[in-house]
Amino acid sequence: MAPPRALPLPHFTLPPLAGEDHLFVAALRSHISASPTPAAASLSRFLPGLTPLRLTHLILLLGPLAQGIPHGLLAALLPSPPPPLPLAVLLHSLQPRRCAELLASVLPSVTPHAFPDLLHHVLLTARLAAGAQRAAAVPALDVLFSSCARDKKLSRATLAYRAMRAHGMLPTVVSCNVFISAALRLRRPEIAVSFFREMRRCRMSPNAYTANMVMRAHCALGQVAEAAHVLDEMSDWGISRTVASFNTLIAAYCRDGGGIMEPALRLKKRMEQEGLMPNEVTYNTMVHGLCKIGNMWRANRLVAEMRANGVPPNTVTFNMLIHGYVRLGDNEAASRVHEEMMSARVGFDVVTYNALILGLCNEGKVKKAGRLVQELCRAKLEPNASTFMSLIVGQCKRQNSEKALDLLNAMKKSGFHPNYDGYKMVVSTFCKNKDFEGALDVLRDMLVRCMAPDKDLLHEFFEGLSEAKKLHLAEDLRSVANAPSLF
Repeated sequence: MAPPRALPLPHFTLPPLAGEDHLFVAALRSHISASPTPAAASLSRFLPGLTPLRLTHLILLLGPLAQGIPHGLLAALLPSPPPPLPLAVLLHSLQPRRCAELLASVLPSVTPHAFPDLLHHVLLTARLAAGAQRAAAVPALDVLFSSCARDKKLSRATLAYRAMRAHGMLPTVVSCNVFISAALRLRRPEIAVSFFREMRRCRMSPNAYTANMVMRAHCALGQVAEAAHVLDEMSDWGISRTVASFNTLIAAYCRDGGGIMEPALRLKKRMEQEGLMPNEVTYNTMVHGLCKIGNMWRANRLVAEMRANGVPPNTVTFNMLIHGYVRLGDNEAASRVHEEMMSARVGFDVVTYNALILGLCNEGKVKKAGRLVQELCRAKLEPNASTFMSLIVGQCKRQNSEKALDLLNAMKKSGFHPNYDGYKMVVSTFCKNKDFEGALDVLRDMLVRCMAPDKDLLHEFFEGLSEAKKLHLAEDLRSVANAPSLF
């Protein structure tokens, strides 16, 4: 399909200044151009009489001098929200960096309804600000496009892009990268992919950053094959593949491979064949994938390869190994990795302690887990939700329902929200201890938090009530479930 015909930039003329308007602008221009540069507060006597027309002529008269005016003084000249005509002329008068600084401060005050008017005036004043040079509109429009994207206003950025394209202008690849990055930060990978396709249709040349972000977007959408296709095509686009390019795809294979690590391992080998050395991100991603499927032998072999290649394992690496062993129930191996961390003088974090605490709690060793919590606090680290959940697991393993409930309450007082599994464990432990009143209290709390007990948990609770001949408690639960405050 042929691209749309470019529209010419519109002509626009300003009414000339005369009489008091001319004298006012001349006086203000002289004041601003004085040496040393006046403070922003000194403009107070001029601001009441500064109309949009006077301000526009002032900016045109300043011309290149506007580039040397401090940002605070420029911002003081513009009311909030800024009138579109003088702001548009000012944007054309500034270099891209200064233009971006100004837009960062004034765009938040521009309402969604006023933005199309601003965009129209930027197009309207392009020739007025820069003579007959049609290309002069590109920097200001490009900066407006990228500033909107950087501010995560993708709808505004899209309007700016469409205006540029309609007039036969295209943004720079740097601005395109800002737009794609903003889409990813807003968790809208489909917008990133769609915009990249638009770049290719308009024959805009991507760079390595563009390709890497588009690969991330495809992976976020579960389109790993498309991400691999982008990696393969990078050389055709004249882009050199980077370590980050391979890392993006390796992470997707490790996450979505369903326990199959061979594609990630083949990609690592291809990476090395292209002369790119895996970094700590590469190794940690693959170690995580191997630990997740329980292949600890291969994970340790990869860690040994890290050391051999001069990439020292860090806290993240050891944490993954510890967690991998804990998942397999091998606490002795997890302790050995912990000792190895200490001998290598690698710092611990809360994730390290949480993994070790979980391993002990899975075996019901709550006293040892408690000592680790004390050690965690001495290290000036704060227990988090995972710490509390691990301790609740330990108490439930030992059938200490009251202590498990105390931990649940302490967790809530600390500002953390217990998940469904935590509640379920505590309720089940109360049922096993034949303490149905305690189980009912926890179930009430669940209902207040809009957590519906599943069939298995309700069956365990009601079966216990039946055996204990306490079916009257079922009516109490039903009254809570039917309370109007829950709906």
